Amino acid sequence: MSIALQSFTLKTREELPLRLDLRWPAESEAKAAVIVGHGFKGFKAWGFFPYLAESLARAGYAAVSFDFSHNGIGDEPEEFTRLDLFARNTTSREVADLEQIVEWVQTESPLASRTLPLGLLGHSRGAVPVMVVAAEQAKVASVVTWNGVGRTLRFTDGQLRRWEDEGAMEFTNARTGQRMSMLYDFVVDVREHANRFDLERCAQSMRAQHLILHGSKDMAVDLSEADNLVAGRKEGCELSVIEGGTHTFGAVHPFEGTTKHLEEALRQTVAWFDRTLV
Repeated sequence: MSIALQSFTLKTREELPLRLDLRWPAESEAKAAVIVGHGFKGFKAWGFFPYLAESLARAGYAAVSFDFSHNGIGDEPEEFTRLDLFARNTTSREVADLEQIVEWVQTESPLASRTLPLGLLGHSRGAVPVMVVAAEQAKVASVVTWNGVGRTLRFTDGQLRRWEDEGAMEFTNARTGQRMSMLYDFVVDVREHANRFDLERCAQSMRAQHLILHGSKDMAVDLSEADNLVAGRKEGCELSVIEGGTHTFGAVHPFEGTTKHLEEALRQTVAWFDRTLV
């Protein structure tokens, strides 16, 4: 099956570029749309994301992958050249980005001529805006999270105090060696919208069917965070643990090819969307 690819750049309310890639099966109509959100220090060209989007398109879906407007990626699609934007990122900004893309898919995109069922997929911290939007928009029919976080503010009291005292926290990008700073505004934003960004509440209130995929060897997000999300929802939510899977299911950047754990995540993801979207 041949895959069509088209790139677009939207403008956010802050007049910043919101870059996205749309992939779909070139020889048939897409059966549903899936929007894919990356996590912290991620981007749409990272590692498995192009392969994930292509795999969804080969399975018959229109797949939209994108860079959050404040993820630090500038005009170079794989380089963090806008650390000034990374520093100012907040959960509210990421939620607004995703809301804008949902609206674009349904009203302005090449898919807008048809009313397609809508699914969301978020990796790692990308699960936060995905779950918030799914909890607030009934149009989202299905959600898959890959090694998603279970809490929006995942820091110790000591870290939060130092962050407030210093005004910013630095993170090291292990791949590039860059020191990436984030302002304390991130914490202020989460606290000001504590109920809205409570992921356990989101998990319980969303109407969308939710599949939680988690690697048993994820060292970045403990499996207990997934357990907490599942525990509060009586139906419509499933947790699947991929034995041996790491935080990226063994994939690296630059992408060196798929892995058995990534293929298992893809298999379960497509099966879930086939069951809950089509």
